Amino acid sequence: MMNKYYWKNAYQDYWNLASTKEKKIKFLVERETGLKLIENGLGAGSNDLVNGDAKDNGLNKGDADFYIEEKDCYIEVTGPNIKMDFDRPLWIRPDKLRNAYRKIQNHEGKLHVVVHVLEQLNSQTVLRVVVLNHVFFDHIIEKKSFKKVNPIIRGNKETYYEIPPIHETIISFEEFLKRLRLM
Repeated sequence: MMNKYYWKNAYQDYWNLASTKEKKIKFLVERETGLKLIENGLGAGSNDLVNGDAKDNGLNKGDADFYIEEKDCYIEVTGPNIKMDFDRPLWIRPDKLRNAYRKIQNHEGKLHVVVHVLEQLNSQTVLRVVVLNHVFFDHIIEKKSFKKVNPIIRGNKETYYEIPPIHETIISFEEFLKRLRLM
């Protein structure tokens, strides 16, 4: 059994980068919508080591980074820690998807999204939003559209669902903001 600090230790050199992405998305959503994002997931918005795992801290594994109470919306922020081309697949951790799926099945949250932050090779940043809804989960469960991949990253075998870079469940960040305003 893996110790509860395994992944924290493996990614400690990237906490600042992850925290910066989260803070950027929080700032943009709050500025553009006037809504307040509540930090929700383990360590969201911080680069400090949080003792214990999600359960130890009264959370669930894979909880989204942010919650917007006024809109009943969960937002996960992710993206590679290296520059990549726009046309590469998006990777999303299975525990993040399981958590969102469970919430949807329990009628928790009107909107669940993953905001994918990508710094391209030309240094331009692209924000794409994967809408986690029945259409998305139908692609995993029924259609088997998204395959699981197991890349070795910094010497660690990881597991992700691979989403095509352009897909019916991916919208622009601007479209996401528009949906939030109209909810």
